[in-house]
Amino acid sequence: MRFLLFDADYTLLDFPKDMTRSFMIMYEACFASQRPYSPELLRRYEACNNRAWDRFERGECTKHELYISRFVEFLSETGLSGDPETVNEKYFTAMAETGTAYPGAVKLVKDLSKTYELYMITNGNVVSALPRIKNSGLAPYFRDVFVSEAVGVGKPDKRYFDYVAANIPGFSREEAVVIGDSLSSDIQGAVNAGLRSIWFAPRGEARPEAGYTWRAGNYYEIKRVLRHV
Repeated sequence: MRFLLFDADYTLLDFPKDMTRSFMIMYEACFASQRPYSPELLRRYEACNNRAWDRFERGECTKHELYISRFVEFLSETGLSGDPETVNEKYFTAMAETGTAYPGAVKLVKDLSKTYELYMITNGNVVSALPRIKNSGLAPYFRDVFVSEAVGVGKPDKRYFDYVAANIPGFSREEAVVIGDSLSSDIQGAVNAGLRSIWFAPRGEARPEAGYTWRAGNYYEIKRVLRHV
């Protein structure tokens, strides 16, 4: 094994923590005068956001449509008023100031970078993805970061992985593994691209029918899998 293709959010980056902070900053700027913030509003947004991402992964909308539609739905469900484009911009600006790595994530990639070539594969956006990776302390250990918005197509689309493969010097599918938490994005993308994968499942779930090659419940197990490949 030579090439490790790491997902970012929920695998190395604590997206829930970063998202909560960003949403609260955006809400204060855009909606606080209409209604005080409450955790229920965050839950409403998360539901809208998750539905939008599901549509994107099924190929039913573009990345920009994903970003805007989640706030269109949020405004409709909550009765708040605002411009979805402006709200999305405020949210991304706040998100770019975050970048929380999970405990042990920096050490994991630092250790692995001594043996393997590490690349980040993320369905994030150009405005916030790179700043977040830099802020997290992960950036020095990755040779490149492939942001789906810049590529023009995202995981699990085979074309995204074809782009990644074409832009990594000396890339070999036989020497590569995708490492990520999402069965619908990372693991299905690996299946579509003919790549092996490690499903990062820290909550202990098991889905043997899901198409992953190996499963790891924590960072130590990722290292253990790689040592025996």
